[in-house]
Amino acid sequence: MDEHACATIDAVRERELRTVIDTLAAVEGASPVVFKGGALAHSHYPSPWLRPRLDTDILISPSAVAAALAALANVNYRQALTTPGTLVLSQASLSRTDEFGIEHALDLHWQIANWQVIAAVLSHGEIAARAVALSALGPHARAAADADALVLACLHRAAHHRDSHELLWIHDIHLLASRLSTNDWALAIATARRGGVTALCARGLSLTIDWFHSPVPPDVMRALDVSAEGAKEPSAVYLSSGQRLVDGLLSDLRALPARTRMKLLAEHVFPPADYMRRRYNAGSRLSVALWYVRRLASGIPKWFAMRSGP
Repeated sequence: MDEHACATIDAVRERELRTVIDTLAAVEGASPVVFKGGALAHSHYPSPWLRPRLDTDILISPSAVAAALAALANVNYRQALTTPGTLVLSQASLSRTDEFGIEHALDLHWQIANWQVIAAVLSHGEIAARAVALSALGPHARAAADADALVLACLHRAAHHRDSHELLWIHDIHLLASRLSTNDWALAIATARRGGVTALCARGLSLTIDWFHSPVPPDVMRALDVSAEGAKEPSAVYLSSGQRLVDGLLSDLRALPARTRMKLLAEHVFPPADYMRRRYNAGSRLSVALWYVRRLASGIPKWFAMRSGP
């Protein structure tokens, strides 16, 4: 696909995204903030189409989720069927195909990640309070401030993309690091320390220095304390070679109170019967019960399978 075609499709998606943002901004208390690649494409890249992305991530207040989903349904967005739960999932995937046959995909988040040790690092309230205007997407559009966006980019690369060395994620960090002021760096360090993710942030910054010679001040790397202290953080599991899904789950369980641990396990193992009926087209109670057994039997090997490193 040539440059003109890419730019044309991106313009169509941009108009659609404006509608989505306006819709969410009208929901009381939602306070939407665009983050990750969808925001950086319009704020840090010369042209949005130069930043490939499959969907747009938008963070809203947890208190406005039901109203936001209803508002998006009114503009023809359909929600994908996903495992329900208050702990196991903190986002909804939605999409709409327009009259040109272009699919518009959206991930609506009410926490920054599904993994508990990552989700606790930055809340919607904190990010929204520091959010900046994203004028390219209309008067209601806001993006995460650079210091928050840097931390988010480091966490996303490590936890969501398995400590990937994919240059796209590293280049995002580079562009953000190139703009940070002294105060921004101080805020990013404070957030990483408070959230227990200094090792994840240090790894992302080290990679961007190696690949792009990013202007990261030496005292920033020293402040992140990348050696023994960072290795003790529960989140450091996402930097382990050959990590397994169960390693992330165990890290979350260690970080949660006992009662909440049981709730998280129950949501993973025993999703609601209504979900099972819809997911597996199960009609009778016996059929649902058999699908629980089959789901558990097929899922355990996946949780313990080694995940390849960078």
